[in-house]
Amino acid sequence: MKATFVNFSQNFFDKLSVYPLAAQLKKHSVDLNYININNFRNAIRHLEKARPEIVLYSAFSKDISIYVRFDKALKETLPYQVKSIIGGAGATYDSELLAKSTIDFLCVGEAEYALPEFLTNGFVPHKNIIAMGDKYPTEFYPFADLNELPFEDRRVVYDEDKVLRNMAAKQFLSGRGCPYRCTYCHNHVFNERFKSCGPIVRQKKVDYIIEEITRVKASYPLRRVVFYDDTFILNKKWLREFCERFPKEVGIEYTCQIRANLIDEEIVSLLKESRCVLVTWSIESGNDYTRNKILKRNMSTDDILNTGRLLAKYKIPSRIGNVIGTPGESFDNILETLELNIKSRPQLAMAWTFVPYPGLSLTDYALKNGFLDAGHPDDLPANYLRSILNFSKEEKKRIANLTFLFPAMVKHPNFLYRKKKVFDFLMSLPPWMLRIFWEVYYGYQAYRLVFSVKQPFIFKFRLLLRHLGNIYHYIVRF
Repeated sequence: MKATFVNFSQNFFDKLSVYPLAAQLKKHSVDLNYININNFRNAIRHLEKARPEIVLYSAFSKDISIYVRFDKALKETLPYQVKSIIGGAGATYDSELLAKSTIDFLCVGEAEYALPEFLTNGFVPHKNIIAMGDKYPTEFYPFADLNELPFEDRRVVYDEDKVLRNMAAKQFLSGRGCPYRCTYCHNHVFNERFKSCGPIVRQKKVDYIIEEITRVKASYPLRRVVFYDDTFILNKKWLREFCERFPKEVGIEYTCQIRANLIDEEIVSLLKESRCVLVTWSIESGNDYTRNKILKRNMSTDDILNTGRLLAKYKIPSRIGNVIGTPGESFDNILETLELNIKSRPQLAMAWTFVPYPGLSLTDYALKNGFLDAGHPDDLPANYLRSILNFSKEEKKRIANLTFLFPAMVKHPNFLYRKKKVFDFLMSLPPWMLRIFWEVYYGYQAYRLVFSVKQPFIFKFRLLLRHLGNIYHYIVRF
């Protein structure tokens, strides 16, 4: 049984959905390979040589149109018949667009149990997997016990993608699931749809995650672990054990994601003592009503300010995320978000424009209240940098400009934000000009914070080339 994962994202992020599936498929004797090419013609040429029986896609909502177009080109060009299946967060929630595609099968939810059985039993749809266009499944496999799964297999990706292989900062998941119901995030939809599958929030034992990291460290360059869990600090008992053992048994630095309403001094102290060199967290909105009533963040302004204070006290750098351009949000509300970020003193603050993905509570709210026109948006932004809500042209320009200026304004508020003439001038500039500034400024600051571990110069040059390629790719789609 030969299968090929096809991926078109030329970014710096580990393929955390592929690694555990690769291990499971290997366990079931599936001959799996992986291609990472941003050109349809070259991808098809590769598949002609590999001759897999089935092609696998994993997509976010913003990427679905790419795989729909590619699969059509593939089926029209390939000299033999090949099946295809798509999964991932986007595929799980966006069956409307996929139903019209040439892709043969849809996998929803988690795939560790569903995919191996499907591939080794003659492509017979069952539970999580349906033939494209069939009724959405109502019966699913139970969630996997993460501690019973084989250790992830990164080889299939790293053999193909030398940039990810040689990155000294690599991403890991210590668990899965988020208990919160933020309306702009798919987690609340996932939790409701798959509540029959078992506990949503699952965590690997400390023994397991340390062994997983140690195995990667023994085979590939690894000087920094980037934990990509939605919230790394959910379980304080687990965190205490991890923070005691990680520096002794792994002995490298790490970064993680936290949540302001869970933070206390003990947690920040544990992170500092265990070689945590950066935390990522989110404010999302500086306006209390927007943050807690519209976005359902369950987070007070005091929580946010206290988190900023404790991180500064223990000298842990931080990166803050925000979502702007939400339904009904005024420009003054967005400036409240900017102000609260300035008070929280991060090393880097990011603002992303809300994208109304199908199925989100916030998308439904936008539709019901006239902030978004009905009908499936075929042009979902690929990069969270433009709004498709019913803002005026001038409002959209201001949202885009503030998105691009946000990191620099939080870092240098007295010069770029609080001087009215400077602020007004910057807001009057065309968005394309500020987009170029943002790509350079944000790209450098993000790399410096997250991935800036010791690397050879030639490798850093390759990273630069890939980043420039991404700029071209996304500006074309912007």
